[in-house]
Amino acid sequence: MDTDRSKRIDEELVSIESLAYFLKENRACREINIQREVDDPPDFWITISGEKFGAEVTSIVTGYGYNAICMKLEDEIERDCNASNCLNGNYALTVMSYPEIPKRASGQWIELVAEAKSYISATRNNSRADKKHLLQDSNGYLAIEKLSDRGATVGLAGPFSTKWEGEVRSELFRLFQTAVDKKREALERKGVLTICRNFILVFYDAYGFGDMDDAIEAFQQVRGFDWFHSVYWAASFADRPNELFPGTPGRRGCFLYSKKAEWRS
Repeated sequence: MDTDRSKRIDEELVSIESLAYFLKENRACREINIQREVDDPPDFWITISGEKFGAEVTSIVTGYGYNAICMKLEDEIERDCNASNCLNGNYALTVMSYPEIPKRASGQWIELVAEAKSYISATRNNSRADKKHLLQDSNGYLAIEKLSDRGATVGLAGPFSTKWEGEVRSELFRLFQTAVDKKREALERKGVLTICRNFILVFYDAYGFGDMDDAIEAFQQVRGFDWFHSVYWAASFADRPNELFPGTPGRRGCFLYSKKAEWRS
């Protein structure tokens, strides 16, 4: 399956909808108007209960997150096959280099799980089976292969390294700090402070790992974040439709910081 970049999720729209949804559902902010800025930064102008804010979205991409999304894919394939009673033998899900893995709960993700399940079902009575490519792009490939008829497992092989909690938070801190510094510099350079003084920085967790505890702990070490009015973390995909932009997924999230006490988690 080739990755069609024309079908890629618009991270900015997903992030700003997550922010609006959180404020509406959890902080009773009913009057929210969003306008995309063509000549960014900021990415959006958003009016919340009559108060104007600029909103700047930035994607956080970590090796940790990539590993996590691959493990979630492996887990979902195994669970689906066990539920259908078609998993018989030892299978390897191989990630070579860093192919672009579809977003969780997206149509391409569901298709990928179904294709792997179809291979496992078709080879359940074989002792071994040739490797099948499930996804391939310029960055690498994802494949599945039956290794033996013993057991009933799907294992993951690829460019992964286990990280302990401190390393995860250290990596997130570094990415947060870099983004805070760069976004502040870009906004000040453009001179948008003459239009609006309050800006919301929105972090988009690119691979949807969604570990909010790690994000909250890592962000506490960041310097200079209070230049922004608020900082929001658009974390894992949610089992709900995107209310503002149908056709894209919804996301859960939380505020890592806000000058408004009532917005904080």
